[in-house]
Amino acid sequence: MGLEQYNQKRDFSKTPEPKGKLHSRNLHRFVIQKHKASHLHYDFRIELDGVLKSWAIPKGPCLDSDVKRLAMHTEDHPVEYLKFEGFIPKGEYGSGRMIIWDTGKWESLDENPLKAYKKGHLRFILHAKKLGGRWDLFKIKGEDTWFLKKYEDDFAQPLDSFDITQKEPQSVVSGKKVEEIEEHTEVKTARKRSPFKKLQFDLPQSPFPQTLSPQLATLADTAPEGDNWIHEIKYDGYRMLAFKEGNSVRMMSRNHKNWTKEFQVVADAVAKLPVENLLLDGELVILDEQSRPSFQLMQNSIKGNVETQFLYYLFDIVYYDKWNLCSLPLIKRKEILETLIPENHPIFHYSSHIVGFGHEFYQNACAYSLEGIISKLASSTYQTKRTKTWLKLKCTKRQEFVIGGFTPPKGSRTHIGSLYLGYFDSKGDLIFCGNVGTGFSSATLRAISLELNARISQENPFSIKNPPGYKTATWVKPELVCEVEFTEWTSEKILRHPSFKGLRHDKDALQVTKEEETSFQVINRELVTKEDLLPKKHIRLTHPDKILYPEDGITKKMVFDYYEQVSDFMLPYIQNRPLTLVRCPTDYKECFYQKMFNKSSSKELQKVLIESPKDHEMSDYMYVTNREGLLGLAQMGVLEIHPWGSQVSHLKFPDVLIFDLDPSPEVPWSRVVESAFEVRQYLKEFHLTSFVKTTGGKGLHVVVPIKPQYDWDVIKEFTLSFVETLEKMQPNNYISEMSKAKRVGKIFIDYLRNQWDATAIGAYSTRARSHAPVATPIHWDELTDNINDTFYTIFTLPKRLETLRADPWKDFWIVAKSQSLHLDDFE
Repeated sequence: MGLEQYNQKRDFSKTPEPKGKLHSRNLHRFVIQKHKASHLHYDFRIELDGVLKSWAIPKGPCLDSDVKRLAMHTEDHPVEYLKFEGFIPKGEYGSGRMIIWDTGKWESLDENPLKAYKKGHLRFILHAKKLGGRWDLFKIKGEDTWFLKKYEDDFAQPLDSFDITQKEPQSVVSGKKVEEIEEHTEVKTARKRSPFKKLQFDLPQSPFPQTLSPQLATLADTAPEGDNWIHEIKYDGYRMLAFKEGNSVRMMSRNHKNWTKEFQVVADAVAKLPVENLLLDGELVILDEQSRPSFQLMQNSIKGNVETQFLYYLFDIVYYDKWNLCSLPLIKRKEILETLIPENHPIFHYSSHIVGFGHEFYQNACAYSLEGIISKLASSTYQTKRTKTWLKLKCTKRQEFVIGGFTPPKGSRTHIGSLYLGYFDSKGDLIFCGNVGTGFSSATLRAISLELNARISQENPFSIKNPPGYKTATWVKPELVCEVEFTEWTSEKILRHPSFKGLRHDKDALQVTKEEETSFQVINRELVTKEDLLPKKHIRLTHPDKILYPEDGITKKMVFDYYEQVSDFMLPYIQNRPLTLVRCPTDYKECFYQKMFNKSSSKELQKVLIESPKDHEMSDYMYVTNREGLLGLAQMGVLEIHPWGSQVSHLKFPDVLIFDLDPSPEVPWSRVVESAFEVRQYLKEFHLTSFVKTTGGKGLHVVVPIKPQYDWDVIKEFTLSFVETLEKMQPNNYISEMSKAKRVGKIFIDYLRNQWDATAIGAYSTRARSHAPVATPIHWDELTDNINDTFYTIFTLPKRLETLRADPWKDFWIVAKSQSLHLDDFE
């Protein structure tokens, strides 16, 4: 629409509303203004295409996902209207009182939000003081009739229990209700921050650092869950440290190169910050037309090919005035940083974050075609190395490689054909990993050629003597680093479908290694053992002297203490998985099952909404994310914990298979042990590594970790076929049917644990049986014909863990990363 209609409707000599102008770039801000004109309504405005696209919502926004609110499209407003709060005089268009009811940022879930707007359906997430989560704004008919609807997520609430327009009627700027806005007042703009006041810290003063290696993130396979993690966007730009010492500013890359000259405009802005000495950490980016960080635009700008606006997204502060802040928790450092960044600055942007919802945040980032996310432990200190308290998750496979040579051009191409790529291993050898010949522009080919020609060498830098096409190759000194996107690694450790993204002069070639995804289960296991990294909360235990195991006098407090002792070992196998619980409030003989979250559930538990595939009913299931959640189960009187074989981040794709060996009562223990080894050996024929666990009874679990890439139907079919094959091979020993009448003298191998909503006793869980036995992961070589050798209780298991040289399942999640099913073997 533009601003013509807006300007024509207003006499700016009479109305305090801003005239404004079209803006060249969008900062994705939004505002909802409560407007008491001829009738009360709410004006919803989002920054898009240089203006504020606007809708009038008669009843205002609603948090109920079952409620659609009419939103009539109105004329575009200028971006300056974001801060308008005041009185529009009588006789003027829209006469009446107006407050800023809510304001913040909107995050589009559409790849091209302007295109989505023109098609009539916008999907976005709101980050504001009152509203949050995903929303949909869609057109029904004509040009002006739209509806605003809340998406079902953790921010949604039923209207009959919470009407946000009634509960929170006041302005987020002035605190006034719309009725309290005075007539003929001057324009009320968004409340300015108080005059800058330098902070003081109860820390020892320390000298200003002249150099610093930034904290680096570890590549992870899954976004962490839980409120002890925060999540930020991973920006596709140049990591840059800003050293401000008095009036002197240096912009330094992660490999200690000085980039001040290239980013002088940013350095000049840092110099104006009102603190004498600062060390800031952030990412320099340039946004494309869809307001996404563009590494290619960054490359072109550095080469001087384009004039554009650098944005410095700041996510950490290391030094402030006289104090080194590295020892402060991350969340505190970010609070300090936010007070320092000027509002609406053309260069500085605070890298905002969300608490929890890691998986959802990652999915949204990928849907918006961003590079990925960075997940950070909120309580962590700043460490000048690569750590596991900062994790990175990428939406596509992408990393840096060292250029070791190039091939001659063919056809119409000039300068070079393809680049030889490699990475350094732990011995310092350059490992060849393929060639990249796509993703180049003519300008890029010319620029790379100049740099390569200056580094030509007679020696092949790779550890392999004759890489493919070596006879026509020109070798170079392994000094240049480039970034490459690819689809996967082949079994020969060669890149598949690589595409060149740009040179990385900010990266040191000797530091380029092959990036390997680390299982978050492994990462979390390491972190939870470090007391200073895991925030501890006191869990109130009621009725601690309640006797739950009468034969041994075992109390609720003893069970609670047991779970506290084994939490580090147990959590990797039960956290972030829906649970079925066996609760025994009286003692182990009187119990009931619970799998749905309800009012009696511990507040330390998390809940996840799951749709039943049978009746499509939605139900809240329970899961734990940390030690406090586990102890919350003990407080609830839980004596058995049964996790799903999949995690909340990929419910439909299990990562654990279980073969439950359930013997008929007359079958001796020695035969159960023998059968476990037979199952293990047969699994090896399918290239599957397995682990063994006692169940606290006469059975055993043979457990297989896998990559979460097959749905439950495939898993059930595989395990059924596996068990039926064993049954055919040894019909007198095994049975695949549950029937107890047919099971006499045999071992039922229960494959039904491997289906949707099925569970199995968790590792280290207590059992609701006499003497408080525990399901225990063991080494295969510990399995003997004497059942007592591997029978543990809540008294003996902690002693075992204290004396173990190594966790019996220490490689469990490492194996899971690379283990797949060989389904063709059953065909």
